[in-house]
Amino acid sequence: MGRTMERNRGETAIRCLEIAVHPNTKDDEVIAAVNGFRRTADGAPLRQFCLEFAGPGSTAIAAARWKERLDRLDWENLELRRKIEESEAGRTAALHQLQEADQRAQDIAEDLFAAEHRAETAEQRLAEFQGAYGRISGGLSHENLDLRRELEAARRNLAQPMHEPVPPFQNILNAALQRPDPARTSAPIPLSNRPWTA
Repeated sequence: MGRTMERNRGETAIRCLEIAVHPNTKDDEVIAAVNGFRRTADGAPLRQFCLEFAGPGSTAIAAARWKERLDRLDWENLELRRKIEESEAGRTAALHQLQEADQRAQDIAEDLFAAEHRAETAEQRLAEFQGAYGRISGGLSHENLDLRRELEAARRNLAQPMHEPVPPFQNILNAALQRPDPARTSAPIPLSNRPWTA
């Protein structure tokens, strides 16, 4: 019974305020409505009448709505954190791939430098070989020319009739006289040192 009376009193007080703030209410009626609210409220604050008029069910509904909002915000926060973690993981993977690509580029640059050095060394050795080959080839050409000349001279000499040198008759005679003759005495026959003449 008391609860009903309190609610009726709150409704009356709220109704007085509605009349006071209505745009069609005259000034003297506004003053009367405000005085009516004061008498009905009997010193109670307006907030108390608003809560009583709304009832306990409205507070539960508001709390449920706030909880729903908080739950949705928590879920959105979790989703945002998951996306941030995925983004960080992707950024870390991209950074790792970039570091690997940079290392491969450095390795390729070192290999290219080594290949260029080997190519320069090979070109230098080829130039040295070509120079040595040119010198050897020039020397062989001169030697080949000299050998051809000697060969031509030998061929010309072979084409001419060959005359063996004839030893002097005195040498033949001396050799024949120095042979032992069984019919003669063992004492050698003295020969004159004068040259023989025919």
